[in-house]
Amino acid sequence: MFDKLIDVLIQWISDFLPIVIIPSYEEGVRLRCGKFKDVLRPGLHFKIPFFDEIIRQHIVVTTLSLPSQSLYTKDKQNFVCKSVIKYRISNVKMFLLEVYDAKDALSDMTLSIIKDVITSLPSEKCIDPSIDSLLTKKARVEARKWGVEIQQVTLTDIAPIRSFRIINDSFLNKLD
Repeated sequence: MFDKLIDVLIQWISDFLPIVIIPSYEEGVRLRCGKFKDVLRPGLHFKIPFFDEIIRQHIVVTTLSLPSQSLYTKDKQNFVCKSVIKYRISNVKMFLLEVYDAKDALSDMTLSIIKDVITSLPSEKCIDPSIDSLLTKKARVEARKWGVEIQQVTLTDIAPIRSFRIINDSFLNKLD
């Protein structure tokens, strides 16, 4: 409870101060009375206390691990794949103000692109290392809409798996 009180005091003091310092690894947006005013680059900036809200965001290269997904290839082989996205924020205004949860949208969009590519290829082409460049090209086009510059999409694990059907049709017919 004491730490919550300290957090509230620190927040109140930072709202009261007329300056804000943006470090070199961040950018920010200034909202005045809830409306977009301008983008803040690294450095010292002045603000109107209690009227200006500064939202800061790291803009340096970041990686995002995606969950594994099980997919069928064009020739009906079952594969499981796990991937990583390496990206940086190129437009902080778009990233913060035009997408609700940009990291979640980036993850969902990349998983969808991986699914589309894997399901359209035969199994022997899914293991080819050049598939990463195809995924990166497709993801770059989509992520640009959110102010994100994708540097690389990499399939870290891709392997064929066997799937077994635990409940078969005869068992389901007995239940009816």
